[in-house]
Amino acid sequence: MDQAVYETLLKVADPDGGIRSAAEARLKELGNAPEYPVSLARLTVSRDFPNDNYLAALSLKTYVTTRWTPKDDLSPNGFEPPQESKKAVREIIVTGLADSESKIRVVCAYVVSKIAHDDFPEDWPHLLDILMSYLKSNSADSVHGAMRVLLEMVKKDISIQQLPQIGPVLIPELYSILTRDTVYSFRTRGRAVDIFSSCVQMLSTLREENPALADQFIAPIIPQWMQAFSVILNHHVQGNPEKATEEYGLKMEVVKCICTISGEFPKYISTSLPLLFEPIWMDLFNLRERYVAEFVSETGDDGAESFQDSDGNEIGFQSLLYVLFDFVAAACTKKTVRHLFLTPEGTHTSFFEQLLYVYIIYMQITQEQAETWLSDANQFVADEEDGTFTFNARVAAIDVLLTLQEAYPAPFFNALGVALQRHIGESNEARAAGNEEWWKVQEACLLAIGRLSEELMESLEDESQKIQFDLKSLFDHVVLEDMKAAEYPFLQGRAFVFASEFAKILPAEMAAQYVPVAVHALQAPASGIPVKISALRALHNYCKYLDAQYVTPYQVNIMEGACQLLPSATEESLMLLMDTLGSAVRINGEVAAKYEHILTPAVLDIWKRFPSDSIITSYILDVFEEFAKNPHYAPALYARTLPFLNQVFTATGTDPTVYSSAVDLLTAMITYGPSPLPNEFSEQMFPCLMQLAWNVPDNDLLQSAQECLRRFMIKDCEHIIQWRDPAGKSGLDYVIHFVAKLLDPANSESEALFVGDLIVTLIQKAGSNIASVLPDLLNAVLVRLETTSYQPFIQSLVLVFAHLIINQQDTVLQFLTSTNINNKSGLEILMNTWCDNHDSFSGYYSLKVSDIALSKLLLVNDPRLQSMTVKGEIVVNPDGGIVTRSRAKRNPDQYTAIPLYTKIIKLLVADLGNTMPNDQAPQEDAESVGDEGEDWEDLDDDPTFSSRQEFSFLSDILANIPDDEDDEENDPGLKDDPIYKTDMKEYLTDFFRNCSTHNVNHFVEICQHQLNDEEKHILSLALNA
Repeated sequence: MDQAVYETLLKVADPDGGIRSAAEARLKELGNAPEYPVSLARLTVSRDFPNDNYLAALSLKTYVTTRWTPKDDLSPNGFEPPQESKKAVREIIVTGLADSESKIRVVCAYVVSKIAHDDFPEDWPHLLDILMSYLKSNSADSVHGAMRVLLEMVKKDISIQQLPQIGPVLIPELYSILTRDTVYSFRTRGRAVDIFSSCVQMLSTLREENPALADQFIAPIIPQWMQAFSVILNHHVQGNPEKATEEYGLKMEVVKCICTISGEFPKYISTSLPLLFEPIWMDLFNLRERYVAEFVSETGDDGAESFQDSDGNEIGFQSLLYVLFDFVAAACTKKTVRHLFLTPEGTHTSFFEQLLYVYIIYMQITQEQAETWLSDANQFVADEEDGTFTFNARVAAIDVLLTLQEAYPAPFFNALGVALQRHIGESNEARAAGNEEWWKVQEACLLAIGRLSEELMESLEDESQKIQFDLKSLFDHVVLEDMKAAEYPFLQGRAFVFASEFAKILPAEMAAQYVPVAVHALQAPASGIPVKISALRALHNYCKYLDAQYVTPYQVNIMEGACQLLPSATEESLMLLMDTLGSAVRINGEVAAKYEHILTPAVLDIWKRFPSDSIITSYILDVFEEFAKNPHYAPALYARTLPFLNQVFTATGTDPTVYSSAVDLLTAMITYGPSPLPNEFSEQMFPCLMQLAWNVPDNDLLQSAQECLRRFMIKDCEHIIQWRDPAGKSGLDYVIHFVAKLLDPANSESEALFVGDLIVTLIQKAGSNIASVLPDLLNAVLVRLETTSYQPFIQSLVLVFAHLIINQQDTVLQFLTSTNINNKSGLEILMNTWCDNHDSFSGYYSLKVSDIALSKLLLVNDPRLQSMTVKGEIVVNPDGGIVTRSRAKRNPDQYTAIPLYTKIIKLLVADLGNTMPNDQAPQEDAESVGDEGEDWEDLDDDPTFSSRQEFSFLSDILANIPDDEDDEENDPGLKDDPIYKTDMKEYLTDFFRNCSTHNVNHFVEICQHQLNDEEKHILSLALNA
């Protein structure tokens, strides 16, 4: 068999197509023989075929990947090899890990890893012993092969339960390999570090199950590893660029490992951080000149030393920079390095100034970026967005600055001011000396401050922070001059954007000066891409933040300038244009209305170009809403847009996504239109909409149609009721039949996602007109509730009954108790589903409706409610160990059963807790968070420092979201709703006080015996406030 396989493999590589095809067919025949993989394994490691065994290795790799187990079998005629063949392959191929040929070792390592993933440990119990023997062999080849396998196994196949047995044997060998720099390559030593990092992560997981064991394991070994890391970080290869680049790869793994340990076991590394910080800082400092020379300078070397290792990882000093940046960001918040940033008096250190000075160097525009951005507006917009997905040294350096500012707010800005003065002084000297690249560092300076403009403005406003930052001087002597630097478009553009980032505090004379400059740059034919895009950004900010008097004179210029660029814009630049156009339209409604004949066709043309692009159409929709909100603009908008949408709706063969997008445009006009709507909406658009909703089975379209119909009912219910088709069927009949279709269990949950909102609106607006069909609709809602598990759909349906309980409590309770579905009462179905999902509901208004309805149920003295039980707390198995997916499937979670009223109280108390300030809500003891306890060593415990951990509770985060970021906030129909206006903290506090005073439904006894300590604490704060 070996000879037959060998000869066939040779022919597979033959240049003659006929011979090659015949050989491939023959190889497929041989592949079905049980001995085939064994022959491939023997040929791979054989010394008799030294020039051709790589072909065998690659064939074996393919075989193992696709045929080793039934789940891998990609061939319809394939089969799993017998156990005897598998055993032989395992025994043979593992010897290839020690092969003298690197490429053979690499393929063998892949094969061993793949087999181990399927067979270890059950069918290959001695694999680890074999790999450990290779690690101890003192052979660089054997160690290389074994390390590749171990890296995969530690990440994928070794369980945390196995680690306490494997770790004590493996980790000392890894340390030995790491420290024997004369024996092993940088990459092999780097793999040792990578494996150790994976072990640390596994130990962190093990700590959740066995804290003492994890700590006993990690504590003794950290010091020696840190010492080894320090030696590596302080070493620098001299005179050999290729070796120096390989060393960067090792340092990358070392720094990543340090960050992992710092994140998982901070107290064991804290004392070593100052020792490690110094060489990392020196690398950052020393590499800056090389970075500028190779990447920033116009004369830079395009062939900067970097390469991909055999794992496909990019190795080079720029890659090293990223992990060094990560280390600084992670370490700067630790107490043991605080002295590097602050003096004992709390002011910034000279090191802090120097660190920021260096980071600004790394923020400079590279030559490659400049060349790309000059010709590609989309890439320029995408790369320069605050939340860009692009990653480079410029972006990474900005991230570090953000972290440093959060950790040391006032000292940061004082240090930054000094660093900026130094850079600007040096750039001016370079300019005077004739250096054409003087502007790059000045642009980086403005970028650094601009990205932190909000934080700087807040700090300057807070006199207690004692910020010494001369922003006015920067504007007077730098920004204004840079705005005139037309020969340096990126600097000029940055100056435009920078000024607009401080629009909130710009003095009147500056505002009056800067806006026309940006308008001129936008409209000037000579302006290039960077300048026009930057002018757009600036004008967008000016429109949002400046007083209208400064932008109103230029509203027409901004709208015309944006419209002129729309036809040639795509993707990211188009989104910026739409944002700017939307801001400009808001300035003065009457002025905007005069240009409707330009604006609406321009926006509709964009929609026609990108009707199925969900991101672009969302920006178009935002602009359309601005048009629709403007009463001066709306009549002409309707006259132009409704016929256009009618054509879209009636066109056949259209992509459903296009229909959905068009419906959204109609919804915007309805939402912000008058009530009642002009006749064209009900006479022309409503029948077209119903035809689409009935005939096009598409999720997105059906969801859009539900929302559009809901808006129709809110704004123009009477017209819908009065409308008749040629057969005499009313518009209301159409809507009811559509709702019934959505509630049909045969249809998907996502199709009917917003049907609950539509039903609520029908009940509120149509009233007696749907009385005869309402019981059937509600019965259909209960049927869907009983079978669905999709939480957003559950919320939509539950809120139908929540609204009814608030407004028609007795009637709906009677309906629920008299309805029986699959031997369950409607009340049982509703309350079990409601209580089980209430804490997952989203949306401020929806949560208020749910809370108020539950509170009203708690006041009902009804034996049917008092005797009902629902799902309580999860039953924890103390001996359960780690729960895998298969174990969870075999043994699903068990829950206690608790009285309904107890559950309602618990849910309402939790929601009350979410309304409390962070200093009142109960907080988790720091010692329970991990193993830090009194050794917790971030800056978070010092009130003079802020942190990314500042918002500890979701309620705090939500409280800091701008109003317009909640979709419900944009619903004009909610503004006058009493529920919407309800202060839930005040409501729930008064509600609980009333229940306590009158002991409603045994409220006092439930609170004493059924609530946990946290719930009692929240309730006590409310009752005693």
